[in-house]
Amino acid sequence: MPSRLLASVVALAALAPLLPAAEPTDRDLLKAVERQRAAALAAAGPSLATVVVSHSERYPPRLASADAPGKLGEFDRKAFLAGSTDPVRTLLGRRLDLADPRSVADNSYGGGVVIDPAGLVLTNHHVVDGATKIYVRFPGGNGSYADVHAADARSDLAVLKLIRPPAGLRAIRLGEVRTDDAPDGTPANTAAGTWVLLAALAPDAGERDRPGGSMGMLTGVRRRAAATAPEHPPQRSLHHYDTLLQHDVRLHSGCSGAALLNLDGELIGLGTAMAAVTGGEAAAGYALPLDASLRAAVETLRKGEEVEYGFLGVAPSVGQAGPGGVAVGQVTPNTPAEAAGLRPFDVIVRINGRPVRTQDDLFLGVGSAPAGSRAVVRVRTLGRERDVTVTLAKLRHDLPFLASVRPDPVFGLRVEYASVLQQVNAQAGATSPDRPGVGVKDVAPGSPAAAAFKGADGAGGRWLVTHVDGTAVAAPAEFYAAARGRRSVRLTAVDYAATDPRPREITLP
Repeated sequence: MPSRLLASVVALAALAPLLPAAEPTDRDLLKAVERQRAAALAAAGPSLATVVVSHSERYPPRLASADAPGKLGEFDRKAFLAGSTDPVRTLLGRRLDLADPRSVADNSYGGGVVIDPAGLVLTNHHVVDGATKIYVRFPGGNGSYADVHAADARSDLAVLKLIRPPAGLRAIRLGEVRTDDAPDGTPANTAAGTWVLLAALAPDAGERDRPGGSMGMLTGVRRRAAATAPEHPPQRSLHHYDTLLQHDVRLHSGCSGAALLNLDGELIGLGTAMAAVTGGEAAAGYALPLDASLRAAVETLRKGEEVEYGFLGVAPSVGQAGPGGVAVGQVTPNTPAEAAGLRPFDVIVRINGRPVRTQDDLFLGVGSAPAGSRAVVRVRTLGRERDVTVTLAKLRHDLPFLASVRPDPVFGLRVEYASVLQQVNAQAGATSPDRPGVGVKDVAPGSPAAAAFKGADGAGGRWLVTHVDGTAVAAPAEFYAAARGRRSVRLTAVDYAATDPRPREITLP
């Protein structure tokens, strides 16, 4: 080859990486999508589970315990059938044994995801509500009976604790979810048009080893359940506010608890059929977004504790809402709002950087933050705006919850945020606390506290403890820090069911 031609070939070879690549064909693009779906499903698949739930009352009785309400235990089929040749009992034993794949058809089921390899599984509250037995099945056919570690109907989340966790469990990776621009200007990363994968472990006995998933996209964010919201906020779940992710992916009927994934196989939402009620959009699916507020709830449930939601202490002015904010109509005495200096006719513009345009924005902004957390509230007064930082109290709501881990009682006494007592009394038209303190939440039967705090056994709304050994307490953490480990404690308390509520001294034990 002549030297000049050889030099030209070498030059073209050197320039080849800089030349425009051939345009990918439609087939190339579709194959790339297929590969991405497969990679996302492979990443999340080992963390997916089917949660099989029985509501049968035919299980052998178990020892009930007020301190272990979620302890459902296992089912021993051999023990149940011991000494029996009755074919009817044999069939019943098979149906009650949730570890038998054939029992799925006789019970309800949903999806779940592993959030801790030690044996914690996240699912929807409504999937396990009222369960008498729960069995969690994983890819490969392994599984375990489970107890309810903690559950919260307001967020529709529950964490299950496996009784015999299989080896090699893998926790799912969590993705970042932001449906609003952050206060620092960081743009939202989850919006309509985002590609997603809805993945679940098939419940059918013949398909139990094969996690599956369908691709689609988000068609909306910050959506709410199609059902009409209850009139009173204490009866509303977060479904009734603008919280849900809406998507166009369809799975089998047990899609509650299915994993909504981004294209990296990270969990960004938990599917729910709860929102898709009669009158809603038949083609739409919904998911709970694993954003910062819901991730905080998951972490609380992971610890087995009650999710406590924030309370500010303001009532909006009726009809005074719009693009400019929500006007304060009333400030409840002895609440975080009063302590922060909020007054009637102030206009709340933002909460933790999120705009407040409607009363629901206000309720969601406060009520999705944890009790005891600090919130930054932007307020406009006479045209001038200012930020105030408040420490939120606790919202009282009517929705069920379960917590397997609770504070150790002090001589049989457990306490609550005083704001709960305020809300109970306000709803009943009774006298509300007029000073800081903690409410009596419950007392153990037969304990020293039961003898001292008459009428406190579950009635609620009655007793307020203001001091422990002369030290003022205004939150449960302060009470337990002051009272734990003492041989005796002297409490200053007020009975708001009395004709003349006055402080009195109570010594325990």
